[in-house]
Amino acid sequence: MKVALIGANGQLGTDLIRTKPEYVDLDPLTRKEMDVRDKDKVEEVLYEVKPDLVINTSAYVKVDLAEEEVEEAFRVNAVGVKNIADACLKIGVPLLHISTDYVFDGGKLPKREPYYEEDTPNPINIYGVSKLAGEHIVRNYLEEHYIVRSSSLYGVAGASGKGGNFPYTILRKAKAGENLKVVNDIYMVPTHTYDLAEGVWRLVLEEHSYGTYHITHTGYCSWYEFAKKILELAGIDAQIEPVKHTEFPTKARRPLWSVLGTKKGIELRSWEEGLERFVRMVKDEG
Repeated sequence: MKVALIGANGQLGTDLIRTKPEYVDLDPLTRKEMDVRDKDKVEEVLYEVKPDLVINTSAYVKVDLAEEEVEEAFRVNAVGVKNIADACLKIGVPLLHISTDYVFDGGKLPKREPYYEEDTPNPINIYGVSKLAGEHIVRNYLEEHYIVRSSSLYGVAGASGKGGNFPYTILRKAKAGENLKVVNDIYMVPTHTYDLAEGVWRLVLEEHSYGTYHITHTGYCSWYEFAKKILELAGIDAQIEPVKHTEFPTKARRPLWSVLGTKKGIELRSWEEGLERFVRMVKDEG
């Protein structure tokens, strides 16, 4: 099986490469090799690679900046996805596209129920709207597709579009002796990209039916609880203060509850176990 991986140098892309089964022939494509905004280049490269499957992990992920750079967010998350879908349609290969929990509005908070695959999206920021537009494009243009929603990604490689990730930021600030204030009223499922990558390969290689899937760790937490666990597992004694999200005004609204659940059988370990694995990997590579 030959797979073209778009966004190969991102957190998830890096871990898809690390977790690749031996019998998969993987062609990693970074923005340097293929800018998804360039329709002709997308077609040219995918025609040359001749994959059996395309995995798209590329995305515009700067949530707050997207409120100002609306066109750029859509150029990558919607138009870029259309370019990939068009190429897949012409070549006759399926597409696995990575999406986000931010396609939901967080309105389930009082009931504390996860969002499942069949729930109706209703994004409340430009990033979420642009990612949902990409989902619609994939569904409407390609019968053979997977859409994988996940949430709050972090990996050893760090997020190239954001200049790091949440665990690295917490560890850096704690080691520097900075005061830590973290919101305790926004809930999500922090997801280690190494575990997510394993789940993506399972989805493809176990030949699950095409469609939309939620793949995250099990359980959920607030960002404050996540930060506390990071410090605990890293063995760092630092003071951390829980605060309301209103203490950190942002340009983009965030869903206060974006916990994803699945009814389709692709489940990962608990978020605590995923974080333990991440901390071990950071120590091994450090």
